[in-house]
Amino acid sequence: MPELILSKDLGEFFRKEVSTAQTSLGIGLSELTEYYLVNLLCDFSRGPRAPELGHEPLALQYKRALEARPGERFHLLKNLGDESLYVAGFFAESIERSLVDVGYYISMGGNAYGSLSEMMGAQRNGATFAELYEELAEGFPGLVDLLNEVADRARAKAEDDHDLLKIYERWLRTGSTRAQRQLHERGLFVRDGSDDTEQ
Repeated sequence: MPELILSKDLGEFFRKEVSTAQTSLGIGLSELTEYYLVNLLCDFSRGPRAPELGHEPLALQYKRALEARPGERFHLLKNLGDESLYVAGFFAESIERSLVDVGYYISMGGNAYGSLSEMMGAQRNGATFAELYEELAEGFPGLVDLLNEVADRARAKAEDDHDLLKIYERWLRTGSTRAQRQLHERGLFVRDGSDDTEQ
């Protein structure tokens, strides 16, 4: 049986997708911010280990973070910023059907990253992370657009792959010349058993 390999390395897959989206949208990210986004996408793609989404309203998360001790505050703000960015980037259409809009996620996520930037700026040797979170805060709307682009490309690819699989299954069942031609047009070359020659 043939094997379908989607990607050997999830990080490399998302790095290419983020890079393509940057080019498409004309957005320039620092290397550190690009690395952060790729890791964020990997973290949210790992099934049961992915951060839990939607368990608490963003405003309550923000309030809890501001009232927490500094060590806990960092993690709560980071989770809030990451969740806001991921949800606004990948589920914008669902948000538009809810009581809040994407602007709410942009505001909450941007504020969370902005607070992280201030926290890190006050730390010794925290300048690099302060710059990272500042870029995330100030560029939040553009980052949402970038993740929208990644999500749209992933959905289009999934639909195309589904269509391709249906055509391939039709060709296997029927040997249809038309299905074979459609597969060839998409770069998948198949042949029936009658084409085999004895060696």
